[in-house]
Amino acid sequence: MKRFVIAAFLALAIGAGSLFAEHPGGWGIGLQGGWSGGGGGALTLKAPKLPIYWAVSAGGGWLSVSGDYYFIDKSLASGAAGTLGWYLGAGGFVNIVYNNRYYSYWGDNYYWLGIGAEVPIGLSWLPLDFLEIYIQAVPFVGLGIGDNVFGIWPGIGANLGIKFWF
Repeated sequence: MKRFVIAAFLALAIGAGSLFAEHPGGWGIGLQGGWSGGGGGALTLKAPKLPIYWAVSAGGGWLSVSGDYYFIDKSLASGAAGTLGWYLGAGGFVNIVYNNRYYSYWGDNYYWLGIGAEVPIGLSWLPLDFLEIYIQAVPFVGLGIGDNVFGIWPGIGANLGIKFWF
């Protein structure tokens, strides 16, 4: 049984490697909601010829920027309902919190810097050539440095997003 599972996994991995890439190659601009090392909602951007998927969010005294590289970006199925794919990547994030009322228990002038690494894994659906809807889980580990704070925090975030390609 163990040999069968290993052989099936290898066949799937080799077969998936022969499929074409899921995401279009042009500009991608969208919105995502959720949390993955930074704040809630974010503006997302993918520039042509630059292999980084960016997310930027800000509000209420904080700013968060993340960038991810997808080293696996494959299609699972394609048909009349569009293309379904999956991706796995690695990236990083930077969070800056300043005078944030949500952190007021640390004082009125609270400052904090967070940096970290993340591993996005997600499903992506393109019902139309220019429209992508995706959901992703984002395990991360970060280092927080600030007023009365220094520590490492691990976690798993999640995002749901929509992106337009042109």
